[in-house]
Amino acid sequence: MARQNVELVRRIYEDGLFDRDPERVVHEFAAPDIEYVNPPEAVEPGIRRGRAEVVDAMQKSSQAFASSRHELHELFDCGDAVVAEVSFCAQTHRGGAQLVQQEAHTWTWRDGRLLRFEWGRDLKAALEAARAP
Repeated sequence: MARQNVELVRRIYEDGLFDRDPERVVHEFAAPDIEYVNPPEAVEPGIRRGRAEVVDAMQKSSQAFASSRHELHELFDCGDAVVAEVSFCAQTHRGGAQLVQQEAHTWTWRDGRLLRFEWGRDLKAALEAARAP
């Protein structure tokens, strides 16, 4: 199942679903009690629970910029979790400054359903947490 999770996460990024259609990602793949975790340094830190709150958080995030996308660099199979090394690329407003930020996304799965999505800026910490017993 772990390999299937890796390929599913790869497809979500490569097909642009994470950026263009977060509602589809949540409704198609997430468990009803999904958690979405923003780190303390995020504009809106904290945990969102349930599909409706998660979709709302993902949409607000993308609406904060004139344009944005996540560029996948590498995926790490950590059993029930998949850690994605990505670059977040955004334009602050039309004709505005470009922002590029390195991020680590942790996707935690159970029985083929997404239970938790957490992002941060520390890949090493994300890998250690995902591999912890």
